[in-house]
This record gives sequence, structure tokens and C-alpha cells, in this order.
Amino acid sequence: MALFLSDLYKETKEKYELSLIAGENGLHRELSWVYVAEDQANSSFLRPGELIISTGALYDHTEKWLIHFIRLLIEKQTCGLILNIGKHILQTDITPSVLAFCEEHRFPLFVMPWHIHIYDITRDYYHRIFLESRSENGIDFYQLLENVNDSSILTRFVEQKLSPVLEYDRKHNSNFSDTLFLYLKYWGSIRDVAAESYCHRNTIANRLRILKEELGFNLEDPSRRFELMTAYMILEFNKLQRKT
Repeated sequence: MALFLSDLYKETKEKYELSLIAGENGLHRELSWVYVAEDQANSSFLRPGELIISTGALYDHTEKWLIHFIRLLIEKQTCGLILNIGKHILQTDITPSVLAFCEEHRFPLFVMPWHIHIYDITRDYYHRIFLESRSENGIDFYQLLENVNDSSILTRFVEQKLSPVLEYDRKHNSNFSDTLFLYLKYWGSIRDVAAESYCHRNTIANRLRILKEELGFNLEDPSRRFELMTAYMILEFNKLQRKT
């Protein structure tokens, strides 16, 4: 079965205080992924079926800007937009013309209050997408993991690849592991990592320096990045296993 935006909204609207304010006729769209986007210059990264989340960090507080942004998302065939309002963009910035534009194009537009962390909702939605892909695909990565007879092998792999950053976080009560995951997810885009982390780019750049120089992560080698992402996927797999 496919994962539809209507089902996702129904199941999570209370948890994340989501409000659908326009484009209800487009809720039947199928969801393929979740992407945090702030800069229109990054439109080449957008893919059909993606649900876009934005804080409006680069919003210039003009109606024209927001309509242009939404038009771009429609052209890229994304399935909807969640605006994280309360800091950079306010409810009053979403004018009747913006709502009418979304209604005309049947493009679902949601708002979510600022105190809801984007990191929480994206990780939740990733889990749901992974679970859905397991039910509709043939053999996927998680099914391969399920058929590993000795689960200690997976545990040792995670420890071997991620123990430096996990131990660092435990010792310093930090979240460098999240930074590393987002860096891998966004293919090294400090701008995107900063946007999803609510951090300044300089903060992310400094964290990456520590990850590379002090913790010894080789982030320039594609094979090492693949191993690290595999380790994170095993962590997510283990979390899902504990929930089921």
C-alpha cells in the first residue's frame, strides 16, 4: 500500500499540532519523502511526491515571495508544504491570496507551531515511509537486516562506526550524532543541516570540524559515508524492532 498525505495528516495532526489551511482537495497525493527547504535556489534537489517543510528563514515577508515559492513546489510536483510558523514566518503572513493560490492548484498547505521541532516530525515521517516501503517492495534493506541470524554482528557494526560520536554525546550531553546524520542525509549541505537543526551555519561547521579532526570521521570518502549511513539505518531498524 502507498503512503498518502491524507492518512499521514489524520494520524499525526494532533501530535504535531498540524492545521490544514488550504488545498484539501490535494490530500489524496502519495508521499514519497520529506524534505526541509528554505532556499529556492535548491529547487533542483526537489523530487515529485516530497512533502516540504519550511521555517521561512529566508522569507522576505512579501506575499509575492511565498506564492513564488509555492508555485515552484507545484512545478516540481511535490505533494504539500508545512510552514513552521511563529518565528520567521507568521500566520498573518499567509494572506488570502496565498490560500486562494493553493486552493486553485489543489496544493495542501499546512501550518505547524514553532515549538514543534522539525527534527521530531521528519524522523517520525521517515519511519513511516520506511515501514510502508517494507510492505510494498520486494526485498529491501530492512528485510535483509531481519534475516541476519546473529544480531550481535549488527550491534558491533554500529559500535565500530558510530561509537566515537555516540560516546562524545553521552559524555558532553550533546547532539553531534544528529548533526552527523543530517550531514549524510543532505549530502554535505551545511545550509540544509543548519536549517533543520535551527543552528547557525558556523555552529554546524564547527561541529563538523570536531567530527573530522577530533573524532576521526572521514567524511570525504564516499565508501565511509555509506558505512556511516548504514550504521544509522541499523539504529533506526533496532528502534522499529523494539516498537513492534
